[in-house]
Amino acid sequence: MNTAAGLVRPGRPVGHLFELRGWVTAGDGVTVHIGASEAEVRRHDTGTEPPGTTGLLIRTPDPVPTGRHEVVVRAVNGDVLTSAVVEVGRFGDEEPLRLYEIDTPKHGDNPQGDVVFVRGWVLLDSRAPSLVEVLVDGGEPVRARTRLPRPDVADHLPDFPDAGVSGFEARVPIDLPAGEDRALSVRVRVRGELSGEWTSEAREVVLSNPAAEDADVKLAAHLAERTRKALTRPRGTTDPRHVLVFTHSLAVGGGQLWLQELLDRLATRHGWHITVITQLDGELRADCEAHGIDVHLTSPYRVHDVASYEGHIAELAQFARGTDASVALVNTLGAFPGADAAIRAGLPTAWVLHESFDLNDFSYQNWGPAGLLPPVRDRWVRTLREADRLLFVADATREMFLPFSSPERCRTIRYGTPMVSYGGQVSERDRRAARRKLGIPEDTTLLLNVGVLEPRKGQGLLISAMDRVRRAHPGIRLSIVGHHPSPYGLALAEFTERSGLTDWVDLVPIQRDPTPWFEAADLFVNSSDVESLPRSILEAVCCGLPVVASDVFGAREMITDGHSGWLFEPNDADALTVALLRALDTPADRRRVIAAAAYEKLHGWLDPAGYAAEYADVLAELVKERG
Repeated sequence: MNTAAGLVRPGRPVGHLFELRGWVTAGDGVTVHIGASEAEVRRHDTGTEPPGTTGLLIRTPDPVPTGRHEVVVRAVNGDVLTSAVVEVGRFGDEEPLRLYEIDTPKHGDNPQGDVVFVRGWVLLDSRAPSLVEVLVDGGEPVRARTRLPRPDVADHLPDFPDAGVSGFEARVPIDLPAGEDRALSVRVRVRGELSGEWTSEAREVVLSNPAAEDADVKLAAHLAERTRKALTRPRGTTDPRHVLVFTHSLAVGGGQLWLQELLDRLATRHGWHITVITQLDGELRADCEAHGIDVHLTSPYRVHDVASYEGHIAELAQFARGTDASVALVNTLGAFPGADAAIRAGLPTAWVLHESFDLNDFSYQNWGPAGLLPPVRDRWVRTLREADRLLFVADATREMFLPFSSPERCRTIRYGTPMVSYGGQVSERDRRAARRKLGIPEDTTLLLNVGVLEPRKGQGLLISAMDRVRRAHPGIRLSIVGHHPSPYGLALAEFTERSGLTDWVDLVPIQRDPTPWFEAADLFVNSSDVESLPRSILEAVCCGLPVVASDVFGAREMITDGHSGWLFEPNDADALTVALLRALDTPADRRRVIAAAAYEKLHGWLDPAGYAAEYADVLAELVKERG
């Protein structure tokens, strides 16, 4: 007797996990595949099967992506008995299909500190969403950082191209004094391209910000007084042209490259003797020493307990007094122990703040959920108030930190770039030479992003946007210069391949000199969600590249939307896609006019000699004020 089988086709689209009914000739065994995956099959009579047959219940063991999928029933010998096409998707005005998990916080959690950290993953209609927002107690929504690596989700959902970058996270600072608790309601709101919106159920948590331990407060005061007494001995003669510099690292990075360039100019053009104290060594040390800059390596700042913090500050302050430096320069917000040590050593101190973070958020990212112990945090805030100058690269960042100082102590000094020598344009000869060197065809429209691959740079969103933009502009190509084998970098490489974008997206390793890419490009894209004054934008403007940029701190000080570039809201894939399409739909001649307008607006402060001279003046001014 021949085996026969049948399927009952659903009359509407089904969800990611679904069941089908069917039948098979009594006594015969079958296998069922949905796409390439084998389904679970068991016998289950409903009384509606044809006479002489047995009912089948067919279930998907794992979620199935949105789209049309063939369901195939095979006999034991492999012969196809029947098949049907099932559509996975929404029906009518129903909510979008979703797969998600909010890892933290769980309902009833009691997180510590003054920041609510929300982390999870989500797919909306099978794709990573365009926008994820976190809502805490009905406050203003906080945009989550998206396209974060989730290899665990990729392993569980191998048929979903976006699964490996479906992660999101957000930190929501809460104004909660030490020693207090607060009950909070946390929800996640998600929006997808053509998918509409979905909001999770609320999770109730109690946030507790630990009070300072009396013993820690007393110990901090005792050790600070002991350090003060140890530093009361008179210093010897000081050199009014010797600056002591505290920085977090000499590895290659944006803030470090800025500092290295500044110190080179202070040493070679302004006659400053420089000593650098860094907690992390790196290849920039060789550059410093080549210019006669002394480098002292110290241990990582000891901020996690009061005794270690005060002991390290005492050591750094004693070292500072043992030099003949007459002024201190501190680089980055996280180097606050250096600023504290310099101030306690009696040096007038200028502190350069590149970061545009709320202090609670910065503390969470760098020192964990509990942040700094209250006595150490108090020193951080007090040091901001006591620094003689707080220096910024963007007015927006200056405004952010004004509550911690006074207007007369806060100053914006925008940095420049050696690429100002291009004068706002790259010659056609240099452009063609760069393209030949990089292997880029003349008829390709090259989009460029330069920056170490890391979540805050938003390259994952940019790759997602390319999936849509290349359909309207198939002749484009994106080069992201800054790839390295970090979890984020590896996840983006896999995402690019799984999305079928390898013909449109190049992930280029970190380059000490990315100049050829600037020379070869047609359009520059900055996709970061946190910046102060993105240096790469300045470099692009110097090379005559029109710029598409996220509206982060400092962006509006460089780009006027529609006049000298295009701006978009950060952490929003739809907004980024629209901005790219606006730029690419603009005729090439008009794009050149827009690039020229950007250079005209900025060229007055693009020369790095200008900001180096300003820093030299600030340092000399502080020395003079102290007499």
